[in-house]
Amino acid sequence: MRVVNRRRVQVVLGVVGVGALLALTACAPAEESSPPSSPTPEATSPEPYSGPVSFVGDELTWLLPSSDDIVALIPSAADVSAPSDVLEQISDGGGPEFVPAICGVLYMEQTLGALATRTMSWSMPSDTEFSSNRVVAMQFADAAHAAARMDQLERAAAECGEFDYDGRNTFESVVAEEQEGVRALAGALNADPSSGGWRVFHGFAALGNTLVHLQTSLPESAPIDPAAAAELLQAAAIDAESELVETLTATPPATSTEPVGDAAGPWGEWSITGSGVGPIRLGDTSDAAAAAVPGATVTPPAYDGGPSIFTSPDGVSSLSVTVAERGTISEITAGAVSDEEDAGVDGAASPHALEVRIGDPLSSAVSAFPSGTRVHVVSSGQWAYFVADREGRLLVFHTTRDDADAPDARIIGITTADATQRGDLTVE
Repeated sequence: MRVVNRRRVQVVLGVVGVGALLALTACAPAEESSPPSSPTPEATSPEPYSGPVSFVGDELTWLLPSSDDIVALIPSAADVSAPSDVLEQISDGGGPEFVPAICGVLYMEQTLGALATRTMSWSMPSDTEFSSNRVVAMQFADAAHAAARMDQLERAAAECGEFDYDGRNTFESVVAEEQEGVRALAGALNADPSSGGWRVFHGFAALGNTLVHLQTSLPESAPIDPAAAAELLQAAAIDAESELVETLTATPPATSTEPVGDAAGPWGEWSITGSGVGPIRLGDTSDAAAAAVPGATVTPPAYDGGPSIFTSPDGVSSLSVTVAERGTISEITAGAVSDEEDAGVDGAASPHALEVRIGDPLSSAVSAFPSGTRVHVVSSGQWAYFVADREGRLLVFHTTRDDADAPDARIIGITTADATQRGDLTVE
């Protein structure tokens, strides 16, 4: 009898099974390894804007305190308005002498020399027909011009505690410590009691290319804390700078190449830009400008500081070209700046600003150049529309006096100017 060792058979079968399994495993295709995943790139934040602190147009509203803050500072204030783009200037000048002379800066129209403004106003129980209750944020040509004005105001605060202006006057003020580049001061200006004893409160703050001026009539029974006023204007300016940096970080200021214009072509095809008019450029000398337009007739200034007149070879167009003290062109005007000068210039034959021409309604300029400032000079009755850029270049659209502030006011002239070449108004 044959005896079969079942355990051995099982072992052999087990070995065969394992071997077969190993063989099958060896023959199976190897699994492909997944490539290592790439790390998700982190979003990079743009570098914070670090250029000049230069406000333009509607950005000036950021410098204004809120209506609630105005009422908290001046409890008697009522009917506080929203910010307005209209600037009213008196510009009449004259009056008694100031002793010391620097004290005249306290009575000066601070908006003189401004390229743009935004204004809030209110009423006071002590108002008269001469009262002016408002806070104005002003854009100057550059930081140097704004600083020069604030320097004069700080001198007045130091030297005009008591001064003579057709009688004894006082300015009781507080100069705040500079905070984050913002200078501020505030105080009450008290007139000679013999003139009625009127009192006006002033507050000032300067930041970058701007000056903020708060002015309000001041009843005897309602004093305003000058330190609180200076602090309020300072805080608003600091917040405004943060807003400006955030805005210009997200959308950096763009640079563009402006057309120069064909010197041999019709002047009506030339563009009026922040750099000049056609081939006549702001910053050039008068001789260089004349050389740039061969065939043009150049009439010298009729008086010291007056403009030269450049007339086109065909005699149908002309430009007034003003040279600053430094000897370079600071201002160029096509057409007229007042009704008295308006000679019915042919707009089609004159240079244009983004196709806005002399004879067009003002609304066309506002549409092409939004966020400007409407300026009314009370002493002359003239109206104009100002548009400035961050570099202190200014376009002015002059309109007829009769049309006042109407949207269809007729444009009688267009000026381009480099306001950085202008001297600051100095009181001495």
